[in-house]
Parts: sequence; C-alpha cells; structure tokens
Amino acid sequence: MKKPLCLVTPFIFITGILVSMPVKANSLEQAINECRQQQNALKRLVCYDEITLSASTASEKPSAVSSTSVQTHGQAPVRPAPVSNNPATAQAAPTSSDFGLEHKKPADKNTDEMYMTVSKVSYSPRKELIVEFDNGQIWRQNDSKFYEINVGERHFIKRGMLNSFTLGNDDNNRTIKVRRVE
Repeated sequence: MKKPLCLVTPFIFITGILVSMPVKANSLEQAINECRQQQNALKRLVCYDEITLSASTASEKPSAVSSTSVQTHGQAPVRPAPVSNNPATAQAAPTSSDFGLEHKKPADKNTDEMYMTVSKVSYSPRKELIVEFDNGQIWRQNDSKFYEINVGERHFIKRGMLNSFTLGNDDNNRTIKVRRVE
C-alpha cells in the first residue's frame, strides 16, 4: 500500500507546482493589462515601475529604493543620480588662472611619441609594410603609401587622434599610418 502512495505524492507535488506557475504569469499579465489601461502617461509609468519593483530580485529591496527616492504629491518618485568614486572618470576642474588655456599646455612627449630601432622589415601579401623593432614590438602599415625603411634605422611611432598611430623618422617628412600587431 505504501508504494502507490509514494508514487502519487511526488505526482501531486509536481502537478501543484506546474499549476501554480501559470497563476503567477496570469497575475503578471493582469498587472500589465491594468497598466495599459491607464490613460495618464505618468500614472502608467508609475504602474509599470511598481510591477518591476515587485518582480525584482531579493538583493534589491523595494524598501531601500523607496527610502532613497523623493516622493512629491502627484508625481513619480525621483531617484538621486549615482555618484562615481572612480578617479579615472573624475577630472579636476581648471583653476581660474588656467581657464581657456588648458589646450595650449605642451603634452608630455614620452607618452605621445616613442623612438625605436628597426630590427626586421617584411611585407604582407598585399605589399603592406611590417616592421619589427628592437624592443619586440611589431607594427603593420594601415595605408597604401610608399615608405622607405631599412634595418638599423631609428624611427618613431607617434600617437595621433582617435587612437591612430603614425610611423616616421626625423630625417624626412614622410609618415605612414600603422597599427600594432604584437
């Protein structure tokens, strides 16, 4: 007698779970339909916000959200803007004596330009220049210009705008666009 009861009990339990799942889905659909029927846009938005707050995870508590928000009469809650403590995104404001002259300050040359000696020169199948320098860096030509370069010469890589780089030397005015391979 216990065997049929053992088989029936899990079946009843699983059936109860499956039957209760559509009820939750129906209650969510009903709540969304109620929000759709709101004529006032602000009230409709508040209704949708309440649905998302009630469906939020356990890590985000609705009581914490309501305590940090400011409620005014007849308006949606206003949440304060997030404050970033990242020093990389926060920039210091210029002093009054530097105002308008920030862009005229000379840039640090070590970060914008790097001199290296050529150790190997090769070409890709598309006749793009591939240059290996003494420090192990490999740079590949991006444009189709002609650039004469020989092993043992000293050249520079200069940072351009929008993360572009140019290869050149101090002996002539020619430069080519390059990108770092390794």
